Amino acid sequence: MALLKKINQILLLLLVLTVCAILYNKVHQVPSALKNETVDLESPEETEEEIPVVICAAAGRMGAAIAAISSIYSNTEANVLFYIVGLKTTIPHIRKWIENSKLKEIKFKVVEFNPMVLKGKIRQDASRPELLQPLNFVRFYLPLLVQKHEKVIYLDDDIIVQ
Repeated sequence: MALLKKINQILLLLLVLTVCAILYNKVHQVPSALKNETVDLESPEETEEEIPVVICAAAGRMGAAIAAISSIYSNTEANVLFYIVGLKTTIPHIRKWIENSKLKEIKFKVVEFNPMVLKGKIRQDASRPELLQPLNFVRFYLPLLVQKHEKVIYLDDDIIVQ
């Protein structure tokens, strides 16, 4: 028992020291302007990076996906690049819907999700079959679908951005 108590005290001490080291590094970071780096003073439009946003557009929820995209486009001035993920059968509908609306000015790429990658990987659940739709699993395959970006924002189609 005494040995266990001693080990717990040592672990607690190490944890406290680690937290102190992290806090010290956070407080004593040198601002980038003081590091003798040259700062390029271009206009914000030229230096602004794209913000990748991924939204799935299922056949039965196409209107919801377009509404989510429209709300983002209408309520932000950021440089957003939309990745719209759909199945092979829905891709022509996605393009047509976007190109024939006010959304034709957005930056977007339509990405096809092949449901065959799920074959043998998911169990059939008879109690909630609606959860087995292929696009419900897209978030697990984002690194394969959107390789250009290190980080992306994944949004469900049932959101509205204000």
